[in-house]
Amino acid sequence: MLTQTAINDFKDFLDSIIAYGKVTVNGTQTQVPIHRRERLSDGRVAVYMNITPQVSGTATIQRVQLYNKNSELWADKAENIKLSNVTEGALYRFVFKFVEQEV
Repeated sequence: MLTQTAINDFKDFLDSIIAYGKVTVNGTQTQVPIHRRERLSDGRVAVYMNITPQVSGTATIQRVQLYNKNSELWADKAENIKLSNVTEGALYRFVFKFVEQEV
């Protein structure tokens, strides 16, 4: 079984490997920086991106992605998040949970 040190090492790796995000809004893909990284009280790791579409009127967030330091896709999520007042944007969060199981 993994020790708590090993699990923390995996969390540290996750923190260090994710470099940036990409978001598709109204069919246009844009690179966005990682806004914040956090260790949640229940042990999960969260990665946040601040999505502020540069369009007027309404916008739809269609896809959110994370990329590693080698610019390779690391996480990908299709979405359908509608924003009616895009001047405020959206804070998007990926959450990763580490679970050890015997198989």
